[in-house]
Amino acid sequence: MPIVGAMPRAARRPDPPPLETDDRTVILVGMALWVVAFVVLAVFFLDDLRRHHTTFWLWSCGLGFVMGGYGLYYVSRRRR
Repeated sequence: MPIVGAMPRAARRPDPPPLETDDRTVILVGMALWVVAFVVLAVFFLDDLRRHHTTFWLWSCGLGFVMGGYGLYYVSRRRR
């Protein structure tokens, strides 16, 4: 049953073309932040991390850096 008084649908405009961006800068900044977090944790909070059995935070920083490296490889390869 059609709705009485409904507005007619307008024609859909085409999607805009995708933007060309350089994602390498964003990934490099993210990797630098993971390194900073690792250094801060290792220098200032290592004893606290050991005392509370939360040294996995250091592994998380390392893994974030490694995954950033993979992302950098992927983005660079896709760009070519």
